Amino acid sequence: MTTSTLLALAARAIGVGGGMRPVLAVVVMLAAVGILLVAVPVGPLHRWLLRRRMLATMDPALSPDERERARAVVRAAVPLRGRSSRDERLPAGHDPAQLRVTLTVPPGPDGCPGFRIAAPWHSRPALEADGGSRQVTTVLLRGGRALLVVVLGRVGQVEEGCVLAPAADRPHVQRAQARAGTAFPGEVVEVLTPAGPVSRHAFVAGRTMVTDTHVDRDGWAFVVGVVRGEGDTSLDGLTDAVLATWRWTPDAGEPAGTPAEPRASEAREVPDVPEAPVVPEAPEPEPASVDDAVPGLGLVLADDGGPVARCLVPTDPVATDVPCPDGTRTWVYLRLSPTAHLVVTSTPWDGTAGLALRDLEQPRRTAWGPSVTPAGPVTERRTGAGDVLVRTFRVDGVLRTQVRLDREGRSWTWSLTRVPDERHVLAALDGVLRTWQWAPFDDAEPAARVDAVPPPPG
Repeated sequence: MTTSTLLALAARAIGVGGGMRPVLAVVVMLAAVGILLVAVPVGPLHRWLLRRRMLATMDPALSPDERERARAVVRAAVPLRGRSSRDERLPAGHDPAQLRVTLTVPPGPDGCPGFRIAAPWHSRPALEADGGSRQVTTVLLRGGRALLVVVLGRVGQVEEGCVLAPAADRPHVQRAQARAGTAFPGEVVEVLTPAGPVSRHAFVAGRTMVTDTHVDRDGWAFVVGVVRGEGDTSLDGLTDAVLATWRWTPDAGEPAGTPAEPRASEAREVPDVPEAPVVPEAPEPEPASVDDAVPGLGLVLADDGGPVARCLVPTDPVATDVPCPDGTRTWVYLRLSPTAHLVVTSTPWDGTAGLALRDLEQPRRTAWGPSVTPAGPVTERRTGAGDVLVRTFRVDGVLRTQVRLDREGRSWTWSLTRVPDERHVLAALDGVLRTWQWAPFDDAEPAARVDAVPPPPG
């Protein structure tokens, strides 16, 4: 279970962010634990009651082993006793929208970029992560308000069947998958900032409002979240002010060997922070063209041993060869619309017969959602990849068609996710499967224009 999923249960237990995908609503989930355990009185009795409420939201269909593992996660997430952290909050009487300190998050050992920003106050220490999303900045602003920055992971990584979309699409995906009880005031807005092009929207769950601003850098997905009560206008403009001071580290032009900036715990006072500049809206991205014809862009999938497969795709990939926290490998991620995407993944396969069929007949359940229910039976289909198994599932507000095949040490999945009225994008899945070929190829020189190959070592 990932950090984002672990914290999702706390948000749902207190009525914040209920029903939203962990990777998409991670800011509200982290706020639930980060603010709840710091900004309000939380003695042992309160924490015990919170544990009970978390456990009450678990999927009743979980097996005894899965239920016990979930209980262990709850106990670790909410210890009955903990140290006081009141000194980490913004001092009483301070303006929560005034930027006072510089915070620096260094680049990660996994290649994740670092950044430097001005913020209203010091950040709490970063939470430990297990390879999924991680909260790197937590500025508590009193009154249930907070400024948060979360690294969601690599664009294209798959977690619990859900792909991490690029910044421009993440708000649309969240809105498509939201359950009843979550409101989305306003539209998705795209603007240019010193951090890069961002996509912003707001949502309300319970009595909490979150404004999420999504940005990508070097294949990594970030979200800046401002959490406050519904109707609270005290933090209006805070996100723009913070983004106006954003600097990636190291900068593209920064010479090697430049001393690292101090960590958040060593933040220094800063004077006068410039106001956020007025920036033009970024143009709406054009959706991929998907028609009934066989797509014509050649794609070769390869690993360290050479070519593995090839096919034709309708558009350039958003991401290729992305490692995932659970050991899954995303070979290619194709964007078909803001809410539709086709992802080809594989996991190691030990030769156990019937793995693909078992996964389709008994879809994996997670302790705190999302709900996954079959929308039809398992069927068999003959394709260029071979005889595959196919089944469509309802995953909250979207449909996910999964095609499965176990072959030569890998269990393969072709997964097409869409909203119900995007039936036309099924042509993309048909075209990929129809043109799929396993190596060695019949002709020695395939006319591939895009190679999905691992990056060079080092």
